[in-house]
Amino acid sequence: MIKNITGVDGGSFRSLNGAADENIFIGKACKAGFYCFFKAWRDMPYDAVLEYDGILYRVEVKGSSGNSFALTRGGRAGQQINREAENRERRIERSDCDFVVCVDSNEGDCYIVPVDFIDLCDRKSYSLSMLEMYKEKWKLFMHGEERLSAKETRDGLFGMTVEELRSLALRKGVTIETGEIRVAGARGLVLSDEKDKLIYKIWEKMADE
Repeated sequence: MIKNITGVDGGSFRSLNGAADENIFIGKACKAGFYCFFKAWRDMPYDAVLEYDGILYRVEVKGSSGNSFALTRGGRAGQQINREAENRERRIERSDCDFVVCVDSNEGDCYIVPVDFIDLCDRKSYSLSMLEMYKEKWKLFMHGEERLSAKETRDGLFGMTVEELRSLALRKGVTIETGEIRVAGARGLVLSDEKDKLIYKIWEKMADE
């Protein structure tokens, strides 16, 4: 993808490039048939709202030109003035948004990441290989009889009991793992709790369909 051939200065181009990543998401979502709403000003709590069948999803857009995405909020308060200021950076949480869309600034690929996955991994940085199963998986925004319910899609699965998750997995034809699950692309990240494994496998199944 052609970048900054006009020579916009570094700081301005970072802002311009970030806006371009958001517009890549909006354009692709609209081409997929979703209605999208832009944020009205820069410092709103999330970047866009996407609508499907009457349900609104809060979307945070994160772009990267490298091999990983920083899925964080906050940062070093007052850092323009004082480098010793407190760093308030934290990972994205359910209260922030319903989905994170990671945009590869080089190729324009979009990774549609449920916040449940971020809660499972509990990391601030995610490699492209970790997010591979969510690449261009626009149907994750869709709910219905053959998919998750509207509430499950928007609010995630952590509010469900293990018994409810087992039943959902059975209905969706999800293979229930008996051993540990190693998260692809994440060195040393293993899921052993049954609830965590069920949530991971259900979203994996939804991404595959």
